Amino acid sequence: MIVIYMCKGVNRMQKILKKCDSIVIVVLLLLLSVIFVFPLYAQHQLYFGDDLVYHINRIRELADNISHRNYFPQLYTYNYRETGFLLGSFYPQITLYPFVIASLILHSTVNGIYVGFAFYSFLSMFFMYLVVNKICHQKDVALISAIIYGFCTYRTVDAFVRFALGEYLAMVFIPLALYGLYAIMFGNKKDWPYLGIGLSFILLSHVLSTLLCVVIMAILFFVGFYWMSDKKGRLIRCCYAVILFMASSAIYLVPFLQQQLYQEYDQPAPLDLVATAFPLDKIFLNSLSNTFERTGIYSIGLILLLVMFFGFIYFSKLSKVSKISLVIGSVIFVVSSSVFPWGIMMRTPIKVIQFPFRLSAFSSVLLSFVGGELFSRVLPKKKFDPRFYKIATVGVATVIMLGTWYSGVKQFISSPASTTDDNFIDGKVYAGDKERVYYWNLDQYNPKKAVEHLDDIFYHQATVAGKKVNLQKIKSIPDGLIYEDKTLKNQKVVILPIANYKNLHVYQGKKELLSSESKTGMIEVKNTNSAPITVRYRKSMADKLSIFVSLTTWIVLLLVVIIKNLSKVLRK
Repeated sequence: MIVIYMCKGVNRMQKILKKCDSIVIVVLLLLLSVIFVFPLYAQHQLYFGDDLVYHINRIRELADNISHRNYFPQLYTYNYRETGFLLGSFYPQITLYPFVIASLILHSTVNGIYVGFAFYSFLSMFFMYLVVNKICHQKDVALISAIIYGFCTYRTVDAFVRFALGEYLAMVFIPLALYGLYAIMFGNKKDWPYLGIGLSFILLSHVLSTLLCVVIMAILFFVGFYWMSDKKGRLIRCCYAVILFMASSAIYLVPFLQQQLYQEYDQPAPLDLVATAFPLDKIFLNSLSNTFERTGIYSIGLILLLVMFFGFIYFSKLSKVSKISLVIGSVIFVVSSSVFPWGIMMRTPIKVIQFPFRLSAFSSVLLSFVGGELFSRVLPKKKFDPRFYKIATVGVATVIMLGTWYSGVKQFISSPASTTDDNFIDGKVYAGDKERVYYWNLDQYNPKKAVEHLDDIFYHQATVAGKKVNLQKIKSIPDGLIYEDKTLKNQKVVILPIANYKNLHVYQGKKELLSSESKTGMIEVKNTNSAPITVRYRKSMADKLSIFVSLTTWIVLLLVVIIKNLSKVLRK
């Protein structure tokens, strides 16, 4: 009897420990997320990167609008030199809200952004853990993969060196999308929502990453289609994923397509891919040096380079999925260099990606998956208790990963290139003439006609009775601008220094003025009266419907996830 009770007690303890595993893993990932930002947070500043000012202004704009109870702005009027920039319709903004909310709560843009980085680092590692565990059903392997991914070089470069916030956010959801494709083709086809929601939130973070993801997944789908069982059933699930993607992404897709179909726009920041693709040896040496410095050459880093190297050495011992991930990840690594004929891509839609090194995001996901399995075999199994062995391998992997990561971060902080007046601190306002256009990138997402007359927009120059007039009294309001200069009153023809976008309306008092597009691509009004002129973006019915569809989709998905998890807990 005593033995029976002891056995029951042991079984109960094992069940409790299994339940505690999930809590311990979540706490560990939260702790690691804080570690990811702490060395930079301790400097009390944001280091200048390629897109720092651009994204600081985006976050501030959303914060200003939320403060005025406008939760889904389209026309940016508080920042970007108060030019009336319709960036909300062109650059996905929904994934910025954690940064914005944290900034408002903490009354600090710097601290809010670091909290946002930590939050998304947690999600990156948690999602990676989730999908790897679904594939291999080994928590230790999944946890190691998550840690490798969370602290991989390219994620760190995107966050702190380049401040490429859109791409950094997209990397959070790439594991979900890739797993969704795998599940539909070869795994549990009931997991098709991972593809739809994963790809949707990549789009709601960064358009160029979405394009690359779709291209990569399309290639993988067509290559693997021959080996796919139950083709009809899996294709149906693929169609479900597309519908989910469209519904979840409607909040961005609808306003974006409205503007794109309304008039012509230039490609944002066009670059020659041949010029921005670096030789493979330079990319290899950059990864080997594990540098986080602003060199212009960015890649997967030392740890993932070693994963690739040892992966091929122990190729025969890897699982089938790891073998495929290793090959695909390695091919993408090579393709990101000048070895690939990028000149051909300049004649395709791929030309918009600007930098081939963006492919490193996908190499990082795939090689992190392989790294989990490799690291799980670092120690000899025979010498250790199975549970202790798993804890030990996770510990060794964490120490190695954090050691190499911290070395690179410390080097970045102490680098002379990191000490610049352009670094951001709370209260800093970026000012400058048009020579510093990279502060705002106002040449992007303005209509093609208006870009040819960007000086008028940039310096607030209206055209009144055929003459240029510098406007001084401009007031920002949510989704709008109020022009109060006396020179605009009682005029026959006025061309305002704001691009003509779809859904912009012009008012004087309660009266809406008839407006048209001038030859310069800006708003032209006739027969003004003595009241201030107000230009506002009014959401169309399509805009409002898209917000409703996306919000409903997210709420329903969230409820489904909660109900499923609760039912699992109750069954246990």
